[in-house]
Amino acid sequence: MSDSILMASVRMANTRKVKCFSSFLLAILLVLNLRAAAPRNPQQNSQTIRVGVEMVSLPVVVSTRDGQRVIDLKQDDFQIVEDGVVQEIAGFGLTDEPINVALAIDTSGSVEDQLARMQNEAIRFVNLLHPDDSVAIMSFAEDVQLLDDWTIDRNRNERGIKQSRPGTCTKLYEAVWLAFEEVLKPIEEKKALVLFTDGDDTASHKATREETLELAKENKAAVYSVFFRGDQGGMFSRPTSRIPTTPPIIPQNTGSGCGVSMGGFPVNGHGYLTDLADYTGGRVFDARGWADLGPAFEQIAKELSSQYSIGYYSTNKKHDGKFRKVTVIVKKSGLTARTKKGYYAPK
Repeated sequence: MSDSILMASVRMANTRKVKCFSSFLLAILLVLNLRAAAPRNPQQNSQTIRVGVEMVSLPVVVSTRDGQRVIDLKQDDFQIVEDGVVQEIAGFGLTDEPINVALAIDTSGSVEDQLARMQNEAIRFVNLLHPDDSVAIMSFAEDVQLLDDWTIDRNRNERGIKQSRPGTCTKLYEAVWLAFEEVLKPIEEKKALVLFTDGDDTASHKATREETLELAKENKAAVYSVFFRGDQGGMFSRPTSRIPTTPPIIPQNTGSGCGVSMGGFPVNGHGYLTDLADYTGGRVFDARGWADLGPAFEQIAKELSSQYSIGYYSTNKKHDGKFRKVTVIVKKSGLTARTKKGYYAPK
């Protein structure tokens, strides 16, 4: 190609670039002029503000003073307050969607004579759930184990529960951490964690009480606990012998033995379970003996199936990562609403 032809080609290409850029610039100016000339719609402006803002969704359980559940309320019967500021409810309903329930069973102590009874109570609980509810089975002692992954197959749930084996130490904090971070975190739908335990941790070295409570604030799963210490005032005696278990999710820490968890032996196991419930909108049921287990599990199943779902867009648009306290108020007298204490704002 001669130099003259090459120069002409370059000039032609440059001319085309200029024309394309001019056309692009004119198109932008035209769109801006059209937007400026269009009439303002307050509703459209309000929706635009919400672009990129995630709705805060709250699972809410309403009950009377004597603990009876109330499931006939309307949206106007509720008020939401975030950090002292009243919020506008944007979504409301009595949810009947399936729920994902992670059931974690404490098998620490000498349970050889009582394990079958524990397993039967857990099996009865999963059978109380809705057929479409998905269940994952965990157990914990000196190891934390995932016995069965998510499924709606109740026969699989039963087989998973029957795989639980007695142990010695109690890694409760590690079990809760694992449930939040590994089992429940991938689930976007409605979810809950149900703990069957005495609330004592004696061996956790990879998670602390404080860390799990922080996770409870962040997680969208409600935590329900059956606080069980048995008929003799202690859940089970704790022997020194170790009974082998199935392969754990978190390997056993053999460095220190029982009674020396990183967070220290809790002064009040019941208080820890109460904190988990308060942060997440769950509840603790006290079972003094075997006869109390059935009613406790039945109450949990009923609550999981009769929650209101209330959503709103926060008026606080700051992305500061701070914890925001949320309160749900029922306007009708004599009724109490229970939900999670709040949530962390996006960063």
